[in-house]
Amino acid sequence: MEKLSTVIEHNKKIFSRHEFFDFLKNRTIPLSQRLAFLPNIAHFVMSFSDINKFILPFKNPSNPLEYAVNKHAQEDANHWPWFLNDLQNISLNKPDSFTDSLKFLWSENIENSRLLTYQLIKLLADKPAKMKLVIIEVMEATGNATFEVLSQITKDSEFPLQYCGNLHFSHETGHSIGSGEDLIDSINFSDEEMKDVNQTIIDVFQAFERFFDELMVNMQVHSK
Repeated sequence: MEKLSTVIEHNKKIFSRHEFFDFLKNRTIPLSQRLAFLPNIAHFVMSFSDINKFILPFKNPSNPLEYAVNKHAQEDANHWPWFLNDLQNISLNKPDSFTDSLKFLWSENIENSRLLTYQLIKLLADKPAKMKLVIIEVMEATGNATFEVLSQITKDSEFPLQYCGNLHFSHETGHSIGSGEDLIDSINFSDEEMKDVNQTIIDVFQAFERFFDELMVNMQVHSK
């Protein structure tokens, strides 16, 4: 049976070829314009913090896998201040009215950002630690692919960036925090559980791909 880490890595390579990454790497476009997508991910970034505070952790962890999930969630819950820092430093902190901000965050233009959050909650809620760790590995894979590119394109930036810079990338190892790279392959799943695991891996990657499809469309509209 193929290792789960191999399956996830294969899907990560496919995800890494998304056209949005080509857009980010296109140095003929000013960096500020390439980073103009940041407001479009605000709902997900802030909701992701809540996922790590309220959905992922176990209130009373009782085994090493549950402790591993909690350790990871505690770390990932605290990345959102870096996001606010970058919005401020790239001059994307527009003084809109509160109602305008709400309309934007719940607009059809960024519905896949919200759907990604809800899909993750659906997949994670009340699941055993081993299933949560699979989803964590997939989220970490997409995060590692994304923030590797962002850290590369912003390394010489005139802006002091944290979320899009090396600070964030240094925390996106591609694996659950505090766990060895082989943790996911050391977990025992029954044949029936493996069907759910493989489908979940597909579902999470597809949700992130739809999210990036949306970002690409919005950036194409923004650049016109």
